[in-house]
Amino acid sequence: MADGERRDPYVGFNFRMEIDGVEVAGFKEITGLTMRTAIVEYYDGDDVNATVKKIPGITHYKNIVCKRGISEGIDLYEWCKSINDQSREVERKTISINLLDDSGEPRKTYTLYEAWPCTYSTSDLDGSKSELAMEEVEFVIEYFEIED
Repeated sequence: MADGERRDPYVGFNFRMEIDGVEVAGFKEITGLTMRTAIVEYYDGDDVNATVKKIPGITHYKNIVCKRGISEGIDLYEWCKSINDQSREVERKTISINLLDDSGEPRKTYTLYEAWPCTYSTSDLDGSKSELAMEEVEFVIEYFEIED
């Protein structure tokens, strides 16, 4: 760092999520923010050493899984349920995950494009445990971008 200012890494528990610009109730955990580009191998017929050449193939983006405590509202469930409507039209949305600094200001934004929910589930309800009732939503995405 040329300016001599200390820059600590951001903590992974300080984040907010928005769907189409509307903040969604806090999530406990968001996993799966992964992109992977396939490797295509081929042999060049003129290569006397017969070594394998490697080039980038198709890039795949993993589904995103979000977990949170169950509270008021069923917006996410309704979005999941709408996919099974007669028309089978998928309402795709943009999801933003803002990683916050110590003062609560967004410092890094992960924008997930063409997202739609493919799985909705709740935790087991068990009267012998003292755990929060949780819901989990898995989102399909086509790609994501990161912005500082």
